[in-house]
Amino acid sequence: MKRVFHNLSKVSDAAGPRTTRDSAHVVRLLIFILLTTRTFFLPALATATSVVALIDKTNHRVVIAADCRVNRQLGSLSECKIIEEPGCTVAMAGLYEEKTTAFHLRHLADAACRYPGDLRAKAEAFLRFSTIPYERAVRRIHDADPSDFGRTIENKPTEVIFAGLQRGHLTLFVRGLVSDSKGRVTTERYESTDTSNSSIGYFAGLNRHIREHVNSHGQWEGLGYLAAAHEFVEMEIKANPDLAGPPISELEIDDRGKVHWIFRGACDAREAD
Repeated sequence: MKRVFHNLSKVSDAAGPRTTRDSAHVVRLLIFILLTTRTFFLPALATATSVVALIDKTNHRVVIAADCRVNRQLGSLSECKIIEEPGCTVAMAGLYEEKTTAFHLRHLADAACRYPGDLRAKAEAFLRFSTIPYERAVRRIHDADPSDFGRTIENKPTEVIFAGLQRGHLTLFVRGLVSDSKGRVTTERYESTDTSNSSIGYFAGLNRHIREHVNSHGQWEGLGYLAAAHEFVEMEIKANPDLAGPPISELEIDDRGKVHWIFRGACDAREAD
């Protein structure tokens, strides 16, 4: 996660020797067994990718953009990475699902968003609900396939951004879970508001190309925040076509906390709500 500051012989079978055919058959059988048992014993994990959340202080709104690709071991599909509940909008990136331990990021984020209390209370509830399930999931991945663990989990945070109003101010609460090389999990907490001395948002999940662009181009705000958020996510999709993909879901939250969808992408009304 990156804070934003201003500045993936033909002889009949019965009479002839069967050595060659049987050997080939055995090889095929062994390959099949290896592939199927590997698939069975490996954790059935899925990862979510790129999210941008920015606070447009001039126009008194929050803008959020997220790609809709979720990668799985046997392919990928489009799923919504944004949850919309009254007073609580959530965008997520990182480990999306690990079936063998029943870890599902969306379910945990949704439960937190429905938790009583203000936006901060909901963000804190997410860490309480998700830390132990996340620890079980990453240990399962670590023990089953250390190389995949290093590629997809180690030091790559799973982050959830809670957006909405907190005491009258547009606010982003980021709550993250990150595992070290041994599967030990620590938590992250970041916060931004629409006040003048606060950072203006976050890049979660894939963000290296976004950061490089921001660092080399400086004043990206001239694009407009909504256009910039879309362009940033599109940038990571183009740079990581095996990990991120369209469509891009986009929304804004106004200064009354009301959500306005610009483009739902994979987030149909039923799923988003």
